[in-house]
This record gives sequence, structure tokens and C-alpha cells, in this order.
Amino acid sequence: MNQRYVILIVDDNPNNLFTLRALLKRVKDCEIIEASSGEDALSRVVEREVNLILLDVQMPGMDGFDTARHLQMTERTRHIPIIFITAVFKAEEFIRRGFDLGAVDYLTKPIDDHLLINRIRLYQGLFARERQLAEMVVLLQRNGKALTVARDAAEAASRAKSTFLANMSHELRTPMNAIMGMTGLALRHAEDPKLRDQLTKIEQASQHLLAVINDILDISKIEADRLTLEQVSFQLGEVMENLISLIGHKALDKRLKLRVDLSPEVAHLSLQGDPLRLGQILLNLTGNAVKFTEAGVVTVRAHLEEDEPDGVLLRFEVEDTGIGITTDDQQRLFNAFEQADGSMTRKYGGTGLGLAISKRLAELMGGAVGVESTLGQGSTFWFTVRLHKAARTNAPALAPSLSSAEEQLKSQFPGARILLAEDEPINQEVSRGLLEDVGLTVELAEDGVQAVAMAKRTHYDLILMDMQMPNLNGVDATRAIRALPGGERTPILAMTANAFDEDRQVCLAAGMNDHIGKPVDPDVLFETLLKWLVQSRS
Repeated sequence: MNQRYVILIVDDNPNNLFTLRALLKRVKDCEIIEASSGEDALSRVVEREVNLILLDVQMPGMDGFDTARHLQMTERTRHIPIIFITAVFKAEEFIRRGFDLGAVDYLTKPIDDHLLINRIRLYQGLFARERQLAEMVVLLQRNGKALTVARDAAEAASRAKSTFLANMSHELRTPMNAIMGMTGLALRHAEDPKLRDQLTKIEQASQHLLAVINDILDISKIEADRLTLEQVSFQLGEVMENLISLIGHKALDKRLKLRVDLSPEVAHLSLQGDPLRLGQILLNLTGNAVKFTEAGVVTVRAHLEEDEPDGVLLRFEVEDTGIGITTDDQQRLFNAFEQADGSMTRKYGGTGLGLAISKRLAELMGGAVGVESTLGQGSTFWFTVRLHKAARTNAPALAPSLSSAEEQLKSQFPGARILLAEDEPINQEVSRGLLEDVGLTVELAEDGVQAVAMAKRTHYDLILMDMQMPNLNGVDATRAIRALPGGERTPILAMTANAFDEDRQVCLAAGMNDHIGKPVDPDVLFETLLKWLVQSRS
């Protein structure tokens, strides 16, 4: 016990004081102090902290009952346990009176030594536990404050990380849009074969750099809990077709067989989830299989593991006849920035992020990921995802267009007036060049204030709006344009390097019709322009 237990004995008889003091020596870790009267006792409790009072009832002047009454009058002393000890006042009425005055016990003489000692030890133990509880309360309060500080610091760090990610996304994508846009513009007009070859190599290197940037931003978004999954209706066959279109030529270049094992009932399942992220996992795994396989076959298969009334558990496998992976290396494959062998980075390239991203995405979809591999024989990477079933629709398929969106813009909307709100000079040039190439008339606003003023003066067929601009940002500019007479009908499309899902939601909530991320893919730009110009005309 850190603090000695202080017992005050109050009795006007010196013999009684001596007897009690001798008896209490059997109690460990306690200190005995004495008072020969009620007045003396009140002085002692003022001078120091007392934990228990053994109080005689019959004393000259202030008796034990009066002394207890005075102790009850102050906050500091009213909670001190009192044991009355008496040889005279044994009647029931005196016992009740003692307890009414706050006593915890009432003993009559001759005192049973064992009884008194046990009672004192009981109150001593209660006092020790009370002290421990008080210390625990102080510790909990201190820890609670520390946890609050730590929580606030973690939330501040999370907000700072989110802000950093948003800024990094914008700062990386903006120059990438300039590089890829200028290269694309030059390719559209270049005729010299050597120049076209050089520009194509720049374009391919830019695409590779963009893929690295996207991987880094994806893993950062996942770790910051900022990646959200869409919930849209799709069919698995569509995802597989897109996978083949993206990876098939790479397998063909290496003379590999690319097989897809997908039963018709699975291919035509109407599902609800995020087909883009599902396709990203498949592309990562299949791309790796093609990369690390020099000869043979890459097989992609999918089958139902669980079929519930409202959802399914799908298992995907990507099997190759490639170089294989050792058992030790398999343990760290799904860690960020890891590859089975560091030397592979030089031979095969890659950041080591694809598998880490795939693992996190599969887990976000309620599934898991794993690998089975034999060195020198090949590997099978697998993952599972849980998806909701979507209601089947019998909507007629749209007849495919015989001409591209670019050609349709040229033929159907020559001279259509487009307001381009963009503050970055190179991106202005890239966007204007793409728009004018398809016959559109472009007027430029260098910030949100100019965009609102020009939309107020002139009716535009469509507005392309950057998000981050000086003076007035694109979101507030859109709200202002929507408030203008007739402004609610003009299609406004975000064309911005703010490419996070929440950025898209902010744009749509402000009244924009669609969102085009930078770097801008010309085909995506033309298809989106065509869609909204057609709707606006109708």
C-alpha cells in the first residue's frame, strides 16, 4: 500500500487509549493517532487526513455523538468512517442514534479483539480499493484525453493526406494532359513516317507513366479510405470482352494463346457492382500472366462458388505457363511495391503495386485473393468477389453506329458553339485543338468569373468546365450559370484533373451533366460531347 492507513482513537480514558493502541499494532500498514476529547478530535482531523475514527461515546464536554455531529458538518470530514465504542450506551435507541450520525459500526465493551481487528481490516481494504479506483479514474481520464488528442491528430492527418492526394492527382494529371494532348494533336496531323514513329513512342511512354501514376494514386486512395465502389448493373461477359480487347494484342505479340473459360449462364448473369474495378483486377492479373509467360497459354476462367437469391460469390482464376514463383516469394507478393524477385523489375518492369491494389479491391468487394505456383511450371492467381444480382432488363440493344463519334461530330454539329473554361495555357491549346479538329467553334474563358459572364451574354451549345481555376472555381461557376435564365438547359461537362470519385460527385451535385478526367482521351471526349449535344438538340 503506497499510503499508510491513519486511525484516530478518541477516548478520555488513558487506559482505554493504551489498550486500543496495543491492539491495533496487529494491523499492518497503519498509523495510530490519539485524541482525549471531542474537541481534540476535531482539531486532529483538521490538521491531517484521517481514514478511520474509533470514537468513545461517553466523554466529558463534547461527547461522541456531538463529535460525530460536528464531523458531519464539513465536506472534508463527513465521509470519514466512524466506529462508536461504548461501555454504557448499549440500548437500541443509542445504537440507532449512532448510525443516524454516520457511523459505520457500533461496538459495545467488552470488545471482542478479533471482531474489532477484522472490522478495521475490512475498512482498510475498502479504503485501499477506493484509492485504486480513484487512481484508475485519473488514469482513464488522462488516457481519455490522450486518446482524444491522438484521435484528433489522426483525423487531421487523414484530412491532410486526403488533401495531399487530391492536390497530387491534379498536379500530376495536369502536365500529363499537356504531354499526351500535344503528342496526340501532333500525331493527328503528322504525315512523315519517322516523325509518327517518334510521336507514337512518346505516346506509349506517356501511357505507361499514366498507368504508374494511376496505380500510386489508387493504392494511396485505398490506404486513405477514399476509394469508393460504384454500384451499377452489368454483365460479366461485357467485362471479359473488354479484358480481351485490352490484353489480347499483347498475348498475340508474344504468340501466346489467350483462353477465356466462361459458361453462358455466368456470362449473362445480371450483376450489380463496380465493373471498372472488377476489370482492373482481371487486367492486373492477366497482364502479369502475359508479362511473365514466354510460351504457352494464359487461361482466364470464372465460375459460381455461391448462388444466393440476392447475390453471388464469383471465383476468378488466371492460369499461366510462365516462370512460376517460389513458396517463400509467394508470401510477400501482395504487399505494395513488392515483386517476387527484385531483379525482375529490370527485366520485366512494373512498380509492384498491381497485386497489392488487386488484393485491396477484392477485399473491398467482400472477397479474397491468393496464388498457387510452381517454380518453372507456371502460376494460378485467383480471387473472389461478392456481387448483388441486378434486375433483368429487356431493353433493346442500340444499333451500332457505322461512324465514329469524331465523324458524327463533324457531320452533325459543324460550328456548334463550345465555351471552354480552362486556366492552364497548354491545356487550353490541347482542348481547343481537339475541339476545332471536329469542326466545333471554341470560345475561351480563363477563369470562372469570365465563364459566368460569357454564358450570361451568349448561348452556348455546350460548356466544358475545369474545376480548379483562379477567382472562381468551376463548381461555383456552374452553380452561377445554372441560376441564369436558360442556364439550366445548357450541358456543362467537367473536364478536370480532379479525378477522384468524390470529385465527380461534387461536379454532379453542382449541376454538371458529366465528368471527363484528365489526361483527356480524345475518343472519350468526342463520345461524351456527341452524347450531350444530341440530347441538347432533342
